[in-house]
Amino acid sequence: MRSRLLLRWTAACLGASAAAALLWFALNQPRTLKIAVGPDGSQQMVFLRSLARALVESREPFRLEIAPQPDSLSAARALDDGRADLAVVRSDDPTSAQARSIAVIQKRHVIFVARQDEPLDVAGLANRKVGVVRGESDDNRMLVRRILQHYRPVVAEGAQAPDDPTLIDLPLTEVGEALASGAVDAAVFVAWPGQRMRRILGDLVERQKMSLVYAGVPAPQALAFRYRDLEATELPAGVLGGAPPRPAHALETVAVTYEIAAGERLSDATAGELARALLEARTRLRRIDDNAFFLELPSVDGQRRYMPHPGVAAVVKDETQTWLETYSDHIWLALFGLSVLGSSITGFLAWIGLREEPLESTAGRRLAALVERLEAARSLAELDVVEADFEALIKELIRDYGAGLFDSQDTDPTPWMRLFIQLLDKKRQALLA
Repeated sequence: MRSRLLLRWTAACLGASAAAALLWFALNQPRTLKIAVGPDGSQQMVFLRSLARALVESREPFRLEIAPQPDSLSAARALDDGRADLAVVRSDDPTSAQARSIAVIQKRHVIFVARQDEPLDVAGLANRKVGVVRGESDDNRMLVRRILQHYRPVVAEGAQAPDDPTLIDLPLTEVGEALASGAVDAAVFVAWPGQRMRRILGDLVERQKMSLVYAGVPAPQALAFRYRDLEATELPAGVLGGAPPRPAHALETVAVTYEIAAGERLSDATAGELARALLEARTRLRRIDDNAFFLELPSVDGQRRYMPHPGVAAVVKDETQTWLETYSDHIWLALFGLSVLGSSITGFLAWIGLREEPLESTAGRRLAALVERLEAARSLAELDVVEADFEALIKELIRDYGAGLFDSQDTDPTPWMRLFIQLLDKKRQALLA
């Protein structure tokens, strides 16, 4: 009997181990997150594809499913509508109300460029034609208009204010021709000063022999203080290359950021784990457009357009908790509840008679009941009934032994059976006397 029980316990343990292994395997499968980014073929798209490969190569527990969108506004709407778990959003985009920052991936700086024979005074561009260089899809005219309006001169009451500058949407490929022909008095880039921008400006300087001047924005800290979606930055001298270096002096300006953002539905634990995974994977990122993209966690100090996700803020502040620390109370409550439930079920099954007791325990109880009936017998007829029930018990034990339900180490019931037979004979003689 004990050997069969040992086999059953072994099978049960192996089954439980297999179930636990399957559960662990299922829980440790990489989680796929859909990320909205636009447009297809853009720098952001190339970077996201490289980031997705880096997550796979570094065996992080996340996978990115890229969902192309027409532009950054559409990506933000996809996040708010629940059509994506993540999105690449732009800091001056007023669309999203739910986005919470996971990581900053790029800064695009505001740079003014003009011919040297044209005065370049950002605060004095009224009545001028300004070409706003279009990015891959995003229109920058609204951002430039806000910046220029900040520098509008304050005029006396009744005096005529200067006209706003004329903002012209200018494709990147037409910047050189527009500046050379005088179609615009100045051009504004909202971009990373990477290879493409240097190539276009270098063509004007070297091939067309056009001298250029460069400018940032006056008092960028004031703009960043007024508009939380802007960040005060400084571009070092010579960032655009060339000899002599372009620009000749460092430029103080403002920048907008592109960030990977999540909705409020993403849990704090998942957001924190994702932030760590992105930081671990960044060492495997491919070189893209002279490092135009990078990965860093958002600042948790002060107000910004996209506040950090609470899970990311916990990572930055080093306040994250382990899984056991987070769910320890729930685990102990669950174990206590399971213990109470198991005891209740066991008692209920025993009460309704469905719970089987060990064979030797059952035989012992039946034999004890027969002893009580033997003592209470007052006639030979009652004694014959007790003897018949005793014989039935003996037959059941013999069948169980033949079926292998008893082990050699079980208690031998033979002495008790012999003692009961002696008591039975003694009782019969007493009744016959």
